[in-house]
Amino acid sequence: MHASILKYFAEVARSGSIRKASEELHVATSAVSRQIKKLEDELGTPLFERFSDGLRLTSAGEIVLRHAKDTLHEYEIMKSNLGDLHGKSTGRVHIAALDSLAIQFLPEFVSGFHKKHPAVDFRIRTDNYNNIFRFLAEGDVDIGVTFDLARPHDMKLIHGVRMPLMAIVAKTHPLARQKSVTLQECAQFNMLLQLDNEVMSSMIAVELGALNRVGRTLVATNNQMMLKPMILSGEGVAFFTPLGLLRELEAGDAVALPIAGSKLQNLEVGIVVSRRRQLTHATEVVAQSMGEELAKFGEKINAVVSR
Repeated sequence: MHASILKYFAEVARSGSIRKASEELHVATSAVSRQIKKLEDELGTPLFERFSDGLRLTSAGEIVLRHAKDTLHEYEIMKSNLGDLHGKSTGRVHIAALDSLAIQFLPEFVSGFHKKHPAVDFRIRTDNYNNIFRFLAEGDVDIGVTFDLARPHDMKLIHGVRMPLMAIVAKTHPLARQKSVTLQECAQFNMLLQLDNEVMSSMIAVELGALNRVGRTLVATNNQMMLKPMILSGEGVAFFTPLGLLRELEAGDAVALPIAGSKLQNLEVGIVVSRRRQLTHATEVVAQSMGEELAKFGEKINAVVSR
């Protein structure tokens, strides 16, 4: 019972809304509201400030949230250990990943893993490089899959694969016939950029600035799925790893071009966990299996882009 109440509380704190929390938890709004009120009454202090645009934690609420996260994590470890007694992996694994991984790699991985370990379920969110490390540090997720770039010292790399940033164009684009491109060549065309990827966008801007060229950004968005049809229609040049475009590259509808002389060629994508957080058995199995599958996926990508 204690775990259930804390789960309700933690979800309301995360979403900032009882309605959104109830949707995520698949319970009635009244039930969530009742449990929050009960917890505040038991502790004798408000845990949230109520505003017109949602709820925000009070100072007391921040203390309770730390306790809730620790307790819920220990509860997951206990459930995982009970599963070990019966020789099976069980529990819930929270993952934060780059959105490109959610297009093909993660759906295929989850489906394959579920067939072998049906008692494990997943909660997966996509976000940018900086937020993924923050989610890990705050204990909101168990595993991060992101660029292994300026990794904080309290984060541990489980497995990494080389995944350079490349110029992605349609097969009909003027650059598509080249073996590689320079950023200066790319800057002659419209650019299709990721709006919330501070690392990639800033590195591209710095390198273009060093060449005294600033390309015209036709579209900047935080949604790779929006950029994909614009790439395929030849609207401009995008800068992505091939992670979310494997099907289009295999079909020959898009071309991935190495960026000559760019530091972005040395990027790696890695599976990362917090050194400060004890992993459940289920999380360890997921991380190990995901590392193996990511390596295979990387090999498949390399074979396609180098053909």
